[in-house]
Amino acid sequence: MSDRETYFQQLTQRDSELAGAGMRFDFKRIEEWHRSGQKAWNVGSGSVLDIADALTEPHQVSHLIGYLLHTAVDHLHALKALLADAEAQHTFAPYTLIRGSIEAASTALWILRDADPRLVTRRALHLEYQNLWDQRRATRLVDKDADFDEERSALLKKVLDRNNLTTAVVKKPLHVSEVIATAAEVFALPASRLTWQMCSAAAHGRPWAKQFLTLFEAHDDDGISKTLSGQLTSNQLAMAISLNNACEVFDKARIVRNKHSRNPNHTGSSFTNPSPGLHLVTKRLFTPR
Repeated sequence: MSDRETYFQQLTQRDSELAGAGMRFDFKRIEEWHRSGQKAWNVGSGSVLDIADALTEPHQVSHLIGYLLHTAVDHLHALKALLADAEAQHTFAPYTLIRGSIEAASTALWILRDADPRLVTRRALHLEYQNLWDQRRATRLVDKDADFDEERSALLKKVLDRNNLTTAVVKKPLHVSEVIATAAEVFALPASRLTWQMCSAAAHGRPWAKQFLTLFEAHDDDGISKTLSGQLTSNQLAMAISLNNACEVFDKARIVRNKHSRNPNHTGSSFTNPSPGLHLVTKRLFTPR
């Protein structure tokens, strides 16, 4: 394939059919996730998240995870409303929504990447500190003397002390690329990292990814001229693949979150795997005298 053919790639009928089928599948589960909402975020007594909630009170980890997952599915549902409901086809905007969903869901996975409540607590508190830091940085745009919110800082300090942690432990800058890379590796989601990278390029107007995410429709191309007129259009197949990758990250985060919300000692296995026989304490029937 020549450079010109690569640049002016077009989707086949089969490509369009696959993209359409994939999107319909993902839109259906996005609608289900969105409809279930907060009903799906209950925390069982004695579960990993229940213990982590107690360790971080009032900064409950389950609330942070719920916020992240709500953010992730909110972006996905907005994309579904844009493409399926409004039938609007934008060139770059969908990738911004996909990027936001991958970031939020990957952050939830980063926090929940093992079943140790203390490690989950530590990572959640890292994000709580990052939240305070970001708030101060934003406030300083309107008040150059602004500092950390005193009340919230004192509250976080108490939680850190309770868990034998220092501010130095949680103040290390955390970059979203590190979070996404870790989640991708731990949970075997290799496509999420590249998808996020390309979607970030689309969101920030970086042209390097347009060859992979868009199509170019040339006007009156003679096959020779180096100067062309035309327009970039959306690539339905690239969009479908990117959407599916984002849905896989969210689905994994949802599954892991639910697993960490159940008490491992109350799995229900005694009901789903009954004994083959009826066990009697004695062979006699005791009646009151």
